[in-house]
Amino acid sequence: MHLSLHNKASNRLLLIANGHEVYFHDLLKLSDDVDYIDPYFDNQLCVSTKSLKAFLEKNNIHSNNTKIVYASGLEGKECIQKYLDNNFGILGNPLFKFHKLSDIYKIDKSLFNQQITIPKYDKNYNYKYLSKTFNSSGGIGVGNCISSHNNYFQEFIPGKTYSLSMLVNESKPKILGFNQLFTVKDNNKFPYLNAGAMMIDFDYKIRENFEDWVRQFCKHYKLSGYTSIDFKIFKNKIFILDINPRLSGTYRLYRRKYHNLMSNHLAYEDKLSKMSDDYFAYITLYAKNDIVIGKKIKTIPDISDSPKIDEFIKKNSPILTLNIEASNQRALYNEINHRIMCAMKIIDCYNTQLEHE
Repeated sequence: MHLSLHNKASNRLLLIANGHEVYFHDLLKLSDDVDYIDPYFDNQLCVSTKSLKAFLEKNNIHSNNTKIVYASGLEGKECIQKYLDNNFGILGNPLFKFHKLSDIYKIDKSLFNQQITIPKYDKNYNYKYLSKTFNSSGGIGVGNCISSHNNYFQEFIPGKTYSLSMLVNESKPKILGFNQLFTVKDNNKFPYLNAGAMMIDFDYKIRENFEDWVRQFCKHYKLSGYTSIDFKIFKNKIFILDINPRLSGTYRLYRRKYHNLMSNHLAYEDKLSKMSDDYFAYITLYAKNDIVIGKKIKTIPDISDSPKIDEFIKKNSPILTLNIEASNQRALYNEINHRIMCAMKIIDCYNTQLEHE
């Protein structure tokens, strides 16, 4: 059942998202009453269920008139996830599904086959494996740590990293498109830090089999709303890296292609309205050193998540997001490279790893 226009206007929404700006902007089109928690900038609000309840009480946010819209920030906080699931309506997938699918090694093994699988897993260090932190996100917990009580080790799969973006309605996915994901270049502390994505033409022969698998996966787990799957291709196999049954970074791309993407995610509508045939990308720039934002940042075109003048930003923290558009994939790639080079002349930021080397 889809909510009526009257209900859309009357629902109070609480957004929980690291880097909330884009989602918040779209939600304001659907409700006059939107609150948000951005755990990246104010992590004290989600330290515990007690701190979250205090925030909700202070802001008169109650379950009888508020729906939750989740993107990120509650990784590893199962008690808070359970509290929200049990006391609030969640638009999109309930948080227990996010928790269940965030560990690919707990996915029903019967769903995998000879062509679509997951990387090997080990509890002990192996030089051919990457170290990963449990409940990490954004590439922050991925690296080459030899030992840690909070790490596990995953087989390294070479090549580019891709994602599939889709909207799921009553367990039936509408595939929005395929994307290539980028990482920060030459960051020794966070070598796999997520730095953005671009839409691509995905012409691999395995595509049809993969889309069939995605339909089976969505039906098996009864998914709904915006969902993305990160993966790699190696030796004619697809290796699933992450399942994101929530709003995620690639939402930024498709909100520019479809003007009612958020309302579809919330199940307010079930038909997408396309507004562009262009290709889109976004690049997150990270501080290479501690910096103070100067006025020249205003000369960088088409940005979001932009900091204030004189704001202090720590090394390895996000500065802003470049939004990029072109008529085809090659032109988009060239424009991405041009925009990054121009921005690096203005702010002290890392470059972006655009191609696998």
